[in-house]
Amino acid sequence: MNLNNNNNNNSSDSSDSNNSGKPGYNHLECLSKLISVDLKTPIEKIAVVQEGQQQWVQPKKVIHLRRDLKVFQQSETYNTVLKFIVQLTLKVEGLDNNSEVYLSNNVERTLELIDKLDSFIKDIPPKAKRTRFGNESFVEWFDKVELETPKLVKDILKDKVDNGLIESVGKDGSTHVYDELAIYLINSFGDRTRIDYGSGHELNFICFLLGLTKIGYFDEKDYAALVLRVFVRYMKLMRLLESVYWLEPAGSHGVWGLDDYHFLSFLFGSSQLIEHKYIRPKSIRNQETVLSFASSFMYLACIHFIISAKTGSLVEHSPMLVDISGVKTWAKVNEGMVKMYKNELLGKLPVMQHFFFGSILPFIDDANFVDEAPPEPKQIHTHTFSSCGCISRVPSMFAVGDDSLKDLNIIDNIDNNNNNNSSSVQQPISNINNNDDHGHNNNNDHTHDHEHTESCSH
Repeated sequence: MNLNNNNNNNSSDSSDSNNSGKPGYNHLECLSKLISVDLKTPIEKIAVVQEGQQQWVQPKKVIHLRRDLKVFQQSETYNTVLKFIVQLTLKVEGLDNNSEVYLSNNVERTLELIDKLDSFIKDIPPKAKRTRFGNESFVEWFDKVELETPKLVKDILKDKVDNGLIESVGKDGSTHVYDELAIYLINSFGDRTRIDYGSGHELNFICFLLGLTKIGYFDEKDYAALVLRVFVRYMKLMRLLESVYWLEPAGSHGVWGLDDYHFLSFLFGSSQLIEHKYIRPKSIRNQETVLSFASSFMYLACIHFIISAKTGSLVEHSPMLVDISGVKTWAKVNEGMVKMYKNELLGKLPVMQHFFFGSILPFIDDANFVDEAPPEPKQIHTHTFSSCGCISRVPSMFAVGDDSLKDLNIIDNIDNNNNNNSSSVQQPISNINNNDDHGHNNNNDHTHDHEHTESCSH
């Protein structure tokens, strides 16, 4: 068991007065007001009950109409999910991926579980047949995961169940706690039929961790490790799946325009960088900086992945990321990411209609609720860039890209590049040439001609 002695940066009441641009700024208070949830109180646990009394159920999708989504947004489950995500975010403020953090036995067992799922990839290589929208071997991998996951979840909960700390069998005698939790984990890796992956699947993984927290398997002292060890390990597995099986981005280019697949790595990653002495939001425009620090910070790892997998400059294929790089501080970027996640993911029917509800995360309908508001108008994108990507179906970047992108070592290359280049940029970012590929000076704030939504961070 490892214990982090450097816990001054990851307390839940930390502030960011040096990075906010405003005297007396408190990041915790700003986020609490933003989501209207008390972030200082812990996640409520499910009470331990006598055998056969707990109603474990198979989670199912309940949100079908806009009214259902509105009911969910006013529920305790909605507040709990959002609260858990933001509390995780606050716990990694100012920490890099290699920071020493408290590692409980339960965290280590969870890492071993992910390692086991990762090992299945070697047993199921991609088919040689080239397809435009995903590789069919993903179906085989998914089936194996679906078969093995309940047993793997049962194994990590064995001590808690044996000691009577977690009730295993539900009222019906057939549904177990690990059956309910397994649904979230199984659906964390993409859609079996469409061979795609998106932010909704990423949310399922967070719900798996939240479910384990609510039954007492994790507690607040595990939060930093849940992000810096467990979520980072999950991200590494997902990048491997995306590259090996050419997973299609779910939907179009995404409701936020950050990454074809992920969101939370930007949210957590922006929190990591709040206390950084040199790296600023505009630093993502400097490729040397991104390459050197990609293995240390999730935000930069995402930027590195994008520029490695796509052709052209960042300003061409990722205009929204360049827009966000004009924000002055990481604290404000983080606030914008939380607001964007709340509005553009948890508030969007196309994403939340795939959300699972059970006994751990229940859906409680309000028969008296009437949605009288008119339907939301369809968002209009007016990017001036030819590669905006506002189309209905986007193939995997690996399926249509250069064959070299499908190399299984694409993730490991980040670590290798970091080892070779980490000593070359230990200097203030202001001393680094910030000209982009087009010769533009990137020290100035950068905005582009597109219609901003209310969740834009600028």
